[in-house]
Amino acid sequence: MNPREEIIDLFDRLPDEIVLSIFNKLHDAKSLCLSMSACKRFHSIVPKVDEVFLSIPWKRGKECEEISSKNSFKNIVGRALMRFKPIRFISRMMKFRSRNENNDSTHYVLNDALKHFDELRALHLRLPCHRFQKLGSRNGENGSNSTTFLKWKAEFGSQLQGCVIVGAKSWSERCENHEDKSGEAERGSEQESRVMTEAELKLRIVWTLSCLIAASARYYLIQETVKDRKMVENVVVSDESEQGMICLNREQIEEMKELGKGGILTDCRSLRTKIWYAEKMELPGCGKVMEGATLVVIRPDSGGEGKWRGRSNADLVAAAFRGEGEDKVVGEFARKLVVIKKCVTLEMNAF
Repeated sequence: MNPREEIIDLFDRLPDEIVLSIFNKLHDAKSLCLSMSACKRFHSIVPKVDEVFLSIPWKRGKECEEISSKNSFKNIVGRALMRFKPIRFISRMMKFRSRNENNDSTHYVLNDALKHFDELRALHLRLPCHRFQKLGSRNGENGSNSTTFLKWKAEFGSQLQGCVIVGAKSWSERCENHEDKSGEAERGSEQESRVMTEAELKLRIVWTLSCLIAASARYYLIQETVKDRKMVENVVVSDESEQGMICLNREQIEEMKELGKGGILTDCRSLRTKIWYAEKMELPGCGKVMEGATLVVIRPDSGGEGKWRGRSNADLVAAAFRGEGEDKVVGEFARKLVVIKKCVTLEMNAF
């Protein structure tokens, strides 16, 4: 073989359609952007990818420690100067301005990362979480302590169309050593054990409000991201802990764009909230146990729009948590909770 003979790259023989289908399986925005810098051919093909997954990183670890150490001297001097009212006023104005700049910078980061993808149809954003911990994991050593569990899914159009929340004070493995003959009878009556106390109801209301606030913040974020993209048909915004998710289809995205043209978000219509509760619930098939198991279904007082209109709460719960792994387990708990006869109904006049 002649050493000067040019080596033929067989990948170059593949047609552009095949290469594009390969990139469409990649999804990851970072990997796709790196592929664009490999060669001119990839640089022209990658922007045609129609589905992208973008994970937004979180500053943590050494970066945070370095920032805090650099600011330690500033904090000491700042506390001394804060005794003077004019300096205190100027400081508050600067903090307010920097806070607004930080909030807007997220939109610039997203737009900069997605600017190359001109034919984007499906987008999945994953947001960072402070003190990230996987749902269902344990706080204590050797799995001795279980954690509070909270998982939700919301859908928006021009406004909130519906939200389903599953929560529990404890999410743990079933202890087989405490099983006895009366276990079946206990499991049969666990759903009707007792109603919530006032303190337990307040905790569930706090869960509900926190989920609605998180869902609304993600809705605002995605509104700024897709407002100038005409081809987007499906958007999902989740988080690193896999706790919550908002989803929008093509019709809902168009409603959101029409609302955004006015520049001001209108108040949400009245919402009806139903809460189901069980003191203890377990699934023998998967060995999971929920203490204080709770299901919350939120929908507009009118019954909802689109695919939410005319559907029962059981149908909405079944559609919210489906799939494999943890979603399948959560869905089974939700289906057991929604058939409980006793439930609490609340109404929100505006949100």
